[in-house]
Amino acid sequence: MAANNKLPLIFALLFSVPLISFAARVPSPVAGRGAGHSLDDIGRGIFHWIKERRNHSYEGQFNGGHWGYLSSSSGGAAVQEDHIAPHLLLGIGTPAVNITLVFDTTSDLLWTQCHPCLDCVPQAGHIYDPSKSKTFANLTKHYNYSYSEEAFTSGYLATETFAMGDATVPNITFGCGTRNQGYYDNVAGVVGLGRGGAVSLLSQLGFDRFSYCFSSSDAPGSSYVSLGGSGELANNNTLAASTPMVADPVLKSGYFVRLVGVTVGATRVAAGGAAAGGGLSLVIDSTSPATVLDEATYAQVRRELVAQLKPLKEANANANASANVGLNLCFQLAAGGGTAPPTPPPNVTLHFDGGADLVLLPANYLAEDSASGLLCLTMMAWKGVPVLGSLALMDTHVLYDLAKNVVSFQPLDCAARG
Repeated sequence: MAANNKLPLIFALLFSVPLISFAARVPSPVAGRGAGHSLDDIGRGIFHWIKERRNHSYEGQFNGGHWGYLSSSSGGAAVQEDHIAPHLLLGIGTPAVNITLVFDTTSDLLWTQCHPCLDCVPQAGHIYDPSKSKTFANLTKHYNYSYSEEAFTSGYLATETFAMGDATVPNITFGCGTRNQGYYDNVAGVVGLGRGGAVSLLSQLGFDRFSYCFSSSDAPGSSYVSLGGSGELANNNTLAASTPMVADPVLKSGYFVRLVGVTVGATRVAAGGAAAGGGLSLVIDSTSPATVLDEATYAQVRRELVAQLKPLKEANANANASANVGLNLCFQLAAGGGTAPPTPPPNVTLHFDGGADLVLLPANYLAEDSASGLLCLTMMAWKGVPVLGSLALMDTHVLYDLAKNVVSFQPLDCAARG
């Protein structure tokens, strides 16, 4: 994502009964290229996500006085201006200073880098200086919060007034990070909207629902996030599908849903393998571009796609860029690149518990790169926690209702919704 696309977000204060709601337009999380998406952006994001991110022996360990829990969150290596994780812009302090934060559905802690920053990563704009705010209060509780073996934030807990457009919310607990390491995409920190702890922004605001819609358009402001009562499904005659959230004993901050099957074209395969019995639990991760499946489910999906995308041939990973982008399956397009496969790729439908179906169009699971002449599957397999990634949910309104314990999916042109 280009730097000039990271425009300030305007929060609208919407009144609903009984909650106050916040709605924000955000930069699109991905940059479009034709019918697909740039392998440079997607591959870089996946590579960092795999290499530095999912180490669950370190992930989300939080030490903050009487608070203690495990969670998952974002991590990685280098600062990348065009990384595809979505961003939010908030104001902090009095007078308010704008800070840009990663929007993360799998962690709880809201934190920003604080001056004096003893060991910090590059960020856009000035680092927040609590000594210049009239509403800052130090809680004198030290914290360490790890996202991976290589990514963490460390500092002290404090309270501050946060500004969201015309609304100001006092006494929000946040982490004032003075030693920080990892990938934060030239941003000041992370806003965690997880469900696992008292310091989650949702818990502090008293909200039991939120939603977002990530657009396939690369136009600034074509994606949005809604917190509280404003996060309603669109009234556009498109039916929404809902599936129950399932609990995870370790990643308590994550929103998990159970995948029971996958249909590739007209062929359905089971999810989770024969030993799973009840399907496959996926965590919905706003910071992950890729969808990650277990090896048994992925092998079946891969086999069907290879068969149905003939006469395209699998690319030789040692002879092209597919070896460097972390993707398991790439096809070589015609010489010169940029051409569509001879047969339109099939839709892929994810079947969730409760009868909820999420239909993935080719743009939701394939990335085409004209420079390398590759068409790559943005699903992959590994032995970590399975993930429903942001590319699969492009142009889908995703609503989290904690009171009803369900997640709803609704196809939607995110850029067209006002």
